[in-house]
Amino acid sequence: MIAHRSLVTFVSFLLFAAFCVDAKPLRKRTARTTAPAGALVVSTNPTNGQFSSLQDAVNALPSDGSTQTIFIEAGTYEGQVYINSTGMLTIMGETEDTSTYASNVVTLTFSASLGTAGSDDLSGTLRVHKDDFALYNVNVMNTFGEAAVNGQAIAISAYGTNHGYYASGFYSYQDTVLAEQGNQYYGFCFIQGAVDFIFGQHAFAFFQSNTIASVGPGAITADVPLTIHILAGSVAFTSCSLSSIINPAGWEIWSTTEPNTEDVTFAEFDNTDSGASGTRVSFSTKLTSTAGYTIADVLGSDWTSWVDQDYV
Repeated sequence: MIAHRSLVTFVSFLLFAAFCVDAKPLRKRTARTTAPAGALVVSTNPTNGQFSSLQDAVNALPSDGSTQTIFIEAGTYEGQVYINSTGMLTIMGETEDTSTYASNVVTLTFSASLGTAGSDDLSGTLRVHKDDFALYNVNVMNTFGEAAVNGQAIAISAYGTNHGYYASGFYSYQDTVLAEQGNQYYGFCFIQGAVDFIFGQHAFAFFQSNTIASVGPGAITADVPLTIHILAGSVAFTSCSLSSIINPAGWEIWSTTEPNTEDVTFAEFDNTDSGASGTRVSFSTKLTSTAGYTIADVLGSDWTSWVDQDYV
């Protein structure tokens, strides 16, 4: 979908095969200011047994496939993080309110791009190459910024299944969120960018009750075969609040010589506000229901076993 002005937010949004049910407040609003029992602790002022960087804590995880937790105290942590550990891993940021990204006080930051790092994935601030992963209340930023050439600069590079991202913030300009493989859920998050800033090739990704902010002209997401390749290429926005930042055409071709509109569904259902109106392009679809695009349709019938139900 095309954004043609500089800053807008969407209350909730559905991508790849489906997202969005109406946005609603979380059932639980609690503080998380101390580490859970047994968690590894990351701090800007580490004391005995703590770590000064998230990467150091990740490197200290056991390799026995056990369930592990890392707690990050308030602060800004510079440097790229790569995670390929075994077993379930949960990373929790300190916060006074677990229900919202607006209260986040933990930030991971790094600056790299496709041109400087060699690939989209290698530019990522947080690179998660594992199954069974959850992230809570952490801001992830790639500060490379806008660039005329090789501007792809990933904040989160997600390669794995059963990934849950909750009340976290993802910030970049081009290619902010790379949902590349497996089943992934993003709930109550903030995602900011300008050019194709939510994309991926082989993942089933469901985004619910997120705020999507465009900081420059461009598209929120892109189609197959260059980026998204899901369910023969499905991109749908359902029950979203779309501001006037959305181009009335809604969607656009990749280029005149390579439109990339075949074998892909660009769909909308029950969206509201000024950005939901206008004459959409001929290759888009107005759905009559969310059938085929529910969370179970996208993530599978076992989704409740790994998605945190407090963020649904």
